[in-house]
Amino acid sequence: QINLSCMPMSTRPIDELRIEDQFRWLNEILENSRERMQQFDFVEENFTAFISALVEAKVLSGFNQKAIGNIPIVSDKVDKLHECLPKKGWENFKKARAILYQLYPELAKEGVWNETKIARLPVLNVKYLEPDGATSTAAADDEDGGSDSDSEDVDGMFSTKSSKNREGGSGASAGVDCKEPAKWPEINKLPSYSMTKRRKKGFCLIVNNENYNEARMNNHSLKDRKGSSVDADATEKLFKKLGFDVEPQENLTRTQLDDVLSMIVNDFPALDEYNCFVAVFLSHGENEVLNCVDGKDKKIDDIIDLFKGDSCKALRGIPKWFIIQACRGKSFNTEVLIDHDAKGDDNDIEQQSSKPISIPACADFYISYATAPGYYSFRNTKDGSWFIQCLLEVIQQYARYEDINTMMTRVNRKVALGFHHNFAGEYVKQMPYHVNMLTGSLQLHTKTRL
Repeated sequence: QINLSCMPMSTRPIDELRIEDQFRWLNEILENSRERMQQFDFVEENFTAFISALVEAKVLSGFNQKAIGNIPIVSDKVDKLHECLPKKGWENFKKARAILYQLYPELAKEGVWNETKIARLPVLNVKYLEPDGATSTAAADDEDGGSDSDSEDVDGMFSTKSSKNREGGSGASAGVDCKEPAKWPEINKLPSYSMTKRRKKGFCLIVNNENYNEARMNNHSLKDRKGSSVDADATEKLFKKLGFDVEPQENLTRTQLDDVLSMIVNDFPALDEYNCFVAVFLSHGENEVLNCVDGKDKKIDDIIDLFKGDSCKALRGIPKWFIIQACRGKSFNTEVLIDHDAKGDDNDIEQQSSKPISIPACADFYISYATAPGYYSFRNTKDGSWFIQCLLEVIQQYARYEDINTMMTRVNRKVALGFHHNFAGEYVKQMPYHVNMLTGSLQLHTKTRL
């Protein structure tokens, strides 16, 4: 039995704040303790018991419990908990803190989740409820809703309606413009692309340009991309596990690449049976072009234009993800140092309205580049490229419960922090780059571990 009275009440009247201002305070309090909570040695079984106690105390919903339980890493479970708690309101947060302190007394001694430990409280334009104003502490229920081994190659808050000032009242709240009644504002959920509306889940094209002998015969100084087949094979294997039909292509000249793309867009009758389209290009490149194996260039924008809504009717409204492992210039992303503490369901997009909707021709694209514009990207001749290997690892681990935008942020972090290359005595880095033109959440929806 959890004793909810063990936590002293705050001396600040946070419980008298409007719900949206409570949310802002709670975000500040939780963020102040996030790093310590992530570093704390939680035993997974004990942390699971902690979450169960929060559900029993009606602080978290069963939906929250399931979402946290599906995450394999405890530090990520802590992150998810920190996302959920501010939405639950001040009273529920105090219950959660009391349970935390009873189960982990050492965290209580350190003042984790304690607003008095914040050196500088946030300056908020807060409004207090009048003493007789109705308050609501119940939140909307979420249920509703560096490798240096081997050789490295270069691939070339809320809007609220104001109420009228009340006259009279007592104490400091008299005459204050307040919101009545205080309710948690409704937040529209971001719709998701359906992975079941059409007959097939997805189609994945993989173009792997590895052998550049023909380019060298045409007087181009392009080396073979050793290790690229590792990326291609792993990508094909993963997307097949995800339920995609995969079309691998190897060592294409520009004419051959044009023919393959034209066939998919114009002469592939089954294209309108897929819920998602993915194209992966593993190639030399520079300045927004891909270098084909004959040394001729193909503009990336020209490839993407073929699949826009005004050119490819079969993929209108369907998410299109382009993954491009290629250099985008000849600059090195040098290493810099930072301080250690620097920091088809009802929700389907097309079910939001029964009326026809218009979208831009360039909508529903997500483009993942291995590197930022103007910079080199790197490939290990034995293990494959930094970017593709991180991307595949993240998808394999997180595709069950995260959308691609969240997963690609994880990829950014893994590449940026996990790899560097010693080039002429200077450590150089790589930073992936993503362009998001999706109009909803794209989730690969795999129910089993890959």
